[in-house]
Order: sequence, then structure tokens, then C-alpha cells
Amino acid sequence: MKNSDIKVGIVENDESFKDQILKTLESIPEIGGVFHWESAESFWEDEKGRSLDIIFLDIMLAEMNGVELAGKISARDPEISKIMLSNMNSDELIYESLKNGAIGYILKSELKDIADVVDTVLKGGAIITPTIAFRVLNSFKQKDYSGEFKLTPKEKQILDEMVKGKTIGRVAEFLKVSKYTVQHHVKNIYKKLNVHNRAELVRKASDIGLLP
Repeated sequence: MKNSDIKVGIVENDESFKDQILKTLESIPEIGGVFHWESAESFWEDEKGRSLDIIFLDIMLAEMNGVELAGKISARDPEISKIMLSNMNSDELIYESLKNGAIGYILKSELKDIADVVDTVLKGGAIITPTIAFRVLNSFKQKDYSGEFKLTPKEKQILDEMVKGKTIGRVAEFLKVSKYTVQHHVKNIYKKLNVHNRAELVRKASDIGLLP
């Protein structure tokens, strides 16, 4: 950080937490102005809020919450970097915050070095504390992508038999259809899943949740 004209704001209604953050922000020499609002509404009506570089938003505000405010700021003043402050690590709140333009989501209990947070944001980085990072990564792992690869019931049935190691001929016998019919379905399955051989097929089907 080099620019002493940097302006940082915080919308926070927890008095003790607010005082702690303000004291730290005011001690950072690179910051030229620190502003505070106790509600989303008071921030929104104050023109000073439009000149900020960074805004810290408490999620649990009295009326309009921080997530909603983040979305409004993104629409009106998209250049302001928005960082959420919360005591809650709800997947829904994390998702909605990021969708509304936040570049950071910090659990208050894990906020260790706000100067480092400011520095990271000004350098174009994003901030997610360890617990939140774990939840975000875990949500990606648990996501079921199977609906994005729509196989017909017959294709799914053939896929299930193929991953058991059955040959085209054995699958045809099991389903009481011709080998040519099975080959036609297999060709469609490969195309839909963008794979080229059985090994790729099994791996892809497993990764996207198509296997039982």
C-alpha cells in the first residue's frame, strides 16, 4: 500500500467490535480516511460512502442486511471492494455474499490482521478466512453435476452395466437388445460426457455423480 488517500469504511452495529476495527484502521499509515455507519440505510444515504476504496460490511444489520447492501453497492458503485464480516458460516450467506459482489468473507473470530486484509485487497486479491475457505471447497466437492449431463434412462442403464466391466455384447444380452443398439447408445454417452474410452468414461461418471 502506498497511497495515503485510501478510504476505508465499515458498516457495523456491534459497538465493541466496531471500536476495535476503527482503532486498527486508523493506525494504518497508508489509509487516509476511515468512516463508520451503524446501519445499511445510513450508509446508503451518505454521499461519503460513494468515495470509498474498501467497505467492511457486517452481515447481521438491523434492517437491510449486509448481503443485500453489498448487492446494492455493486450495482451503484462497483469499484468499491466489499468484504463481509460475520459470526455465521452459513453456506447460503457465503454464496449470496459472493454472488452480490463481495471479494471477501471473514469470520469475526478469525480476523487476525486487518492491515494485511486491506493490503491484499488493494493488490487485487480476495480474502476468505480458513473456516470459510474449507466450506467453499467442500461445497464444490459435494455438488452434484449429474443434472448437467442428461442421459436418457436407457443410456444410464447401459452406463451402469459398462462401469461393472461388461462388454458391449454382454450388455446387449443383459438388456435383450442388439449389439448395434448398445453401440449407438455408447456413442451418444461418450459424446455427451466428452470422453473417448471406457477408462475416461468411468472416471468422468464418478466425478460428476452419475454412478450409484
